[in-house]
Amino acid sequence: MKSTELYRDQLGLSQEMMAIYLKLTRSQLSMYEIGKRELPIGTQTKLVDIALFFDQNNETAEQEGKLQKEEELQLKTFLEIQIKDLEYKYLKENRALEKIQKKYNQNLELHAFALYLQKIKESLADVLLTQAKKGMEQNGLVSQTKQKLKL
Repeated sequence: MKSTELYRDQLGLSQEMMAIYLKLTRSQLSMYEIGKRELPIGTQTKLVDIALFFDQNNETAEQEGKLQKEEELQLKTFLEIQIKDLEYKYLKENRALEKIQKKYNQNLELHAFALYLQKIKESLADVLLTQAKKGMEQNGLVSQTKQKLKL
């Protein structure tokens, strides 16, 4: 059987508190713990109760440990799914950003071309310039920044 000192340590009790529970004086308990005295039968049965508690508690702890491992496995699976989902969303949003940037760059080129046409007095220049400005507004830095924030 375990020593009362070990039980006290596991329960976080002082020698005095353990003695009160065992219905002994603190000095009687101290003498038992150093091996100079035997405990009365009634006190030994109380120690058996403590031992049974720890045995049952160990079984419960093992069951709880198994449940905790199962929950940890479920959590790991859940997190893996969430990571894959976030990676997919990131790729999707990144493609959308690339598309916006491409359209913006195309409209910059169209704008430059429209300005060139204006210099050579081409009649289509004003229509193309309007279209380029509209495209630049729709796909400009504000749209790009909004998309980057989604990332």
